[in-house]
Amino acid sequence: MRELLFILFIITSLTSFGQRNIQSLNSAWEFTSEVHPEQLVNIPHTWNAGDAFRDGKEYFRGKGVYKKTFFVSEEWKDNRVFLKFEGSNQITTLFVNDQRVGEHRGGYTGFVFDISEALKPGDENRIRIEVDNSHNPDIPPLDADFNFYGGIYRDLWLITTPKVHFELANEAAGNLLIRTPEVSEATGKLEIETKIVNSSTENKKTEVKIDIFDPDGKLLKSLQKNVHLKAGETKKVDFAHTLKDPELWSPSSPELYRAEASVSAEGMKNDIIDSKFGFRWFEADPEKGFFLNGKPLKLIGANRHQDFENLGNALPDKLHRRDYEMIREMGANFIRTAHYPQDPEVYRTCDELGLLVWSEIPVINDVTDSEAYYEVSLKMQREQILQFFNHPSVVMWGYMNEIFIRLVFNDKMTEEERKEKIQTSVELAEKLEKLTKDLDPHRLSVMALHENEIYNTSKIAELPDVIGWNLYMGWYGPGLENFGKFLDEQHERYPNRALFISEYGPGADVRNQTNDPKPWDYSEAYQLKLHRSYINQVLERDFVLGMAAWNFADFGSSFRQDAMPYINQKGLLNMDRTKKDIYYYYQARLLEEPVIYLAGKNFTERYPENGSEKLQFTVFSNAPEVILETNGQQYTSKVEEGIALFEIPLPEGIHRLTAKTGKQNYSREFEVKYRENLLSHLEKDDLLINVGTHVQYKDPVTKEVWISDREYREGSFGFVGGEIYQKSKDKFQGTASDIQGTENDPLFQTMREGIEAYKFDVKKGKYRVTLLFAEPEYSASEENIYNLSEVSEEKAAGIRSFDISINGETVRKDLNLARDYGRIRAAEISFIVRTDGGLEVDFANNLGKSLLSGIKLAKL
Repeated sequence: MRELLFILFIITSLTSFGQRNIQSLNSAWEFTSEVHPEQLVNIPHTWNAGDAFRDGKEYFRGKGVYKKTFFVSEEWKDNRVFLKFEGSNQITTLFVNDQRVGEHRGGYTGFVFDISEALKPGDENRIRIEVDNSHNPDIPPLDADFNFYGGIYRDLWLITTPKVHFELANEAAGNLLIRTPEVSEATGKLEIETKIVNSSTENKKTEVKIDIFDPDGKLLKSLQKNVHLKAGETKKVDFAHTLKDPELWSPSSPELYRAEASVSAEGMKNDIIDSKFGFRWFEADPEKGFFLNGKPLKLIGANRHQDFENLGNALPDKLHRRDYEMIREMGANFIRTAHYPQDPEVYRTCDELGLLVWSEIPVINDVTDSEAYYEVSLKMQREQILQFFNHPSVVMWGYMNEIFIRLVFNDKMTEEERKEKIQTSVELAEKLEKLTKDLDPHRLSVMALHENEIYNTSKIAELPDVIGWNLYMGWYGPGLENFGKFLDEQHERYPNRALFISEYGPGADVRNQTNDPKPWDYSEAYQLKLHRSYINQVLERDFVLGMAAWNFADFGSSFRQDAMPYINQKGLLNMDRTKKDIYYYYQARLLEEPVIYLAGKNFTERYPENGSEKLQFTVFSNAPEVILETNGQQYTSKVEEGIALFEIPLPEGIHRLTAKTGKQNYSREFEVKYRENLLSHLEKDDLLINVGTHVQYKDPVTKEVWISDREYREGSFGFVGGEIYQKSKDKFQGTASDIQGTENDPLFQTMREGIEAYKFDVKKGKYRVTLLFAEPEYSASEENIYNLSEVSEEKAAGIRSFDISINGETVRKDLNLARDYGRIRAAEISFIVRTDGGLEVDFANNLGKSLLSGIKLAKL
């Protein structure tokens, strides 16, 4: 109650002067849902910050209810009162004193409700907000590779105005519109549109004034008009002005002007709003690329999803801003707000930092053939454009992403159904394109496509000004070189089409490390290999406008079953915003100021075979050459495409390596252990092997390192027989399934199948052998069949059974992982053994093939 009285005091004191008052209404809401007990929460809030990442559960998609009661001063009867939402997903219904004020559909744009008529001045008032993020076939997105978090996840504002005021409750969410239709180095034409409202019962004589300020805050020009308003009338008031020698907005010089609009009635200033804007012009040339202010500019940056570890999408403005600061610090000049309009703070930040923006609505993967779906899609585009119109950073309005991807992979559709779906999608695209150009003819329209000819044959790709291709050669498809070949082929076939690379990138889990990167091994090394190749191929082609990496940071995706389930790991940063090595590589390629970075933040433990094997170290830099110092020795390497490679021998132990160029240096410590000596170190260090893979894995909790696998060598250790288990020949990941019962999924996703033995040439002693398993096949039999000799041929095909013996003694008979532990579930079995010398774990097949995911040897 004390907080509400304070709010009341502030509102009363500020509105008594007859001007607009804006304040947040974020604190202390009563929240409940059918799965959440009543609790006090603060906005921004989502109810899916936790459950979208839990094993074996669908996250809650349904209705949540927010309630608040507060006292309204008697003085409010002379004001208009509004609630402004910056974002609430996805159907939001507002009730004031149990009176339904309105509903908004769509989860990623702002909206405003006028609550004046529902309020009771001089009394307590109740607000109830119902938010529903259930799947709705009439609201995009229908389906996508990200979480549809529910809740009021952006700021909520309470706004009061006099009865004569600028219009608030509209699709622009109260913004004035500032156009710069003609810009050059010599002149900048300015058009400003305002709407004023007289909600009183009397006619009003008003004066509308526009003050224009330069980037230094100096008043340049004042424009004014006298406007007569009838009672209850809303009227549009336009202004135009031309500035000489405008300071142009660009990534290197993001100059921002400001326009302040005020309306006065009866000699009193009633309402004031303002907006920043900028002067710039641009074009997309299908042959020469993107031009800003008459100069060529290759657009390079990233896509960005808005969620954050442990917060879902309910981020404070500070975190939104910090994301874009890191994007700019990376050297990027471009961002795509995938796959939806983002927080208003995002666009303000991009204006200030000089980041060019492709902003889009979430019409993704599929379209519903309904009038309601069309209506919501068009409304989303209108709201997006009108709300973010003034931002000079925005150069592209997007309206579709991979819209045929579900159709392409749906083998149950008839040919007639396919034709109808294509027609529905194209018709909606035509409407969205027309709307986009009607509202804003001076920006580029754009859509993103996945690699499929259907976008050309349907002619949907002919509609927008720019086509973005989401291309994943070397990940979802084979061959990094096919990326450039595809671009050349498209450019040759459609020479008048402006092309952009809207998505690219592999998954990368910082727990996985290797110097022998392969597709789908989820290593940082392969992430570097692909990004390096793609950057080179884009820079070689002037006709490509630019490229946006997928993604700036890892993000939540509930259906994902990759190295880290429920997370799309293609980010340049982790979900908590710690940086992967690839972030620093972009700095080396994009920044002009000196850059040097010794890669291997997550690869500090190295396991060469012996002292004769050289170790590989990678340095990112934009200098011509780099020096690497260690143990009093210096090595020099030339920098090619941002990378200096060093291959040097190091003795066992901890070494401090320092990379230098000019006055810049970067140091990191690495620990070296020879594989040939690991068995002799068992007294103090366990030996852990990531069986069936070339990748080294580090447990982030125990800090244990599971070294990559190797074949047995006499006097040492290794596997005997079998082959690496792979679902696909082109993908070096055993299974992409979410392994239950562990957080170390990569350890259990890879395995050696048909393995005959694992041998260790150890000394006499007592040892603990721990074997790691996971049944990778969903079809594996869980039946309790123990007499395998009587199993039918049909049933035998689904059974995996094998015996385990250690040094000739059987320690486990008829191990059936699916039956004994469950399919796609981690199992660890430890055995205590004594040996007079040598230790051999043998695997004998009964039905199907044996397998092993990991083995750990400890000396007791």
